[in-house]
Amino acid sequence: MHTNQSLKTLKNKVLQGGIYLTIRQLAASALSLVSVLVIARVLGPENYGVVVSAAFILYFTFWTAKCGLDVYSIRQPNLPKDAAEQILAFYNTAGIGLCVLLWFATPLVGAWTGQNVLVEVLRWLVPVIWLEMVASASIAMMERELRFPQVGLVETLAQVSNYAISVPLVLLNWGYWGPIAGFVVQFTLLAVMASVCYPIAWRWRWQPQFIASALRSGLAYSGSNLIWNFKTLTVPLVVSRLGGLEAAGIVGIAIRLSDQLGMLRIVIARLSISTLAKLLGDTDALRRAISRGIIYQGLLVGPVFAIFSCCANWIVPLMFGKSWLPSTQVFTFVALATLLYTVFNMHISALYAAGHNRDVARFNAIYISLFWLAAWLLLPVLGAWGYGVAELFALPSFLALHFSITKLCGTPDYGDAICLIIATAIPLLAGPWLPFYISLSLLVASYSILFLVRPTLRSIPLELYAAWKAPKPAK
Repeated sequence: MHTNQSLKTLKNKVLQGGIYLTIRQLAASALSLVSVLVIARVLGPENYGVVVSAAFILYFTFWTAKCGLDVYSIRQPNLPKDAAEQILAFYNTAGIGLCVLLWFATPLVGAWTGQNVLVEVLRWLVPVIWLEMVASASIAMMERELRFPQVGLVETLAQVSNYAISVPLVLLNWGYWGPIAGFVVQFTLLAVMASVCYPIAWRWRWQPQFIASALRSGLAYSGSNLIWNFKTLTVPLVVSRLGGLEAAGIVGIAIRLSDQLGMLRIVIARLSISTLAKLLGDTDALRRAISRGIIYQGLLVGPVFAIFSCCANWIVPLMFGKSWLPSTQVFTFVALATLLYTVFNMHISALYAAGHNRDVARFNAIYISLFWLAAWLLLPVLGAWGYGVAELFALPSFLALHFSITKLCGTPDYGDAICLIIATAIPLLAGPWLPFYISLSLLVASYSILFLVRPTLRSIPLELYAAWKAPKPAK
């Protein structure tokens, strides 16, 4: 059992780390958002739809092609001395082979979506997949050695190089080729810098026995995430086929806005698995931590989503142009689904910490199945709206997470979280349909009532301040 003092110390460490991570995340996100504003405004929905569709396919391939070997090299307690060399050798051979296969397979994407422009764009991006795999071998080893400042510097410089190339090229009327060139430069630089910071001897052959064992362990760690990653293919394979590239662009910017405005959820997500793992021996403490964590998660993103939705009809045309106004309506549904996923992310972290990967995989499979089915049925009828409404049709899948966490530690206290979601949903969904001064008044009234009837929520700012002022843990 954990003492009150040890739990208080752990909470302070988590909150302090979360505050510092928040500051770093805000700086990186601000730079990203500025570049998106320029690129999306100049390109317009259809050309931006080309970029979004290609990018989602690219990132899906990144996440799946590594087969969890990067996660394995970080988490495995004991690695052979030549583990990094063998993983890099596998990535070299398998990566180049995958690139050749994808280069010949790109016409299938054009045929499926009816958008032949994607074929040429994707062929230019195919080598980027190999470069990212090569970079990930060195980055994973740096993370294993806790060299996070170096990892952050390498990734930030690579990201900045993307913006430094893509934004000027877009302004010079390169169209969607500007962001494509930015991707190529970013991951080329990432591979070079990662290899310089953590050199790994190049090989082209590996020991099948080691790689087979590493793949089994890596897929056990990341298998459930691989299922979730199929969601990224919805825009290029479903939206672009049924709604066209303009709908893909509108949905893409709604997703990007949701990701950027809700990026603070990443802070707690990064801290939660290791933190909750320390409480696995105490079910009461674990349940209380989840109950408190879902409130923190909701408060980190809910008010931000609601405020933006209330002002979206004024902000989006000003920043992006009038052609992007339909994205405000799609954003409300995407943001509400993101808020609910954010709240339940504490359940996912606890299940991962306890090694219940299959429970997470089952939830992901149910969610993706419901989401794709709804999107396929609704997009022909509602256009870009169909994507947002499909997000809501997939929400019953969260019951699977609830039942799984109940078996692990009992039922968390959802009272404050439910009230917070309702208080957020009212101005969030109403925002695009009302003048901003009316919707902002609705937001103020909604949250005023929330904090009036739920006094426990009023204590959270005091907790954050107390954690910030608490003595820093000794190194």
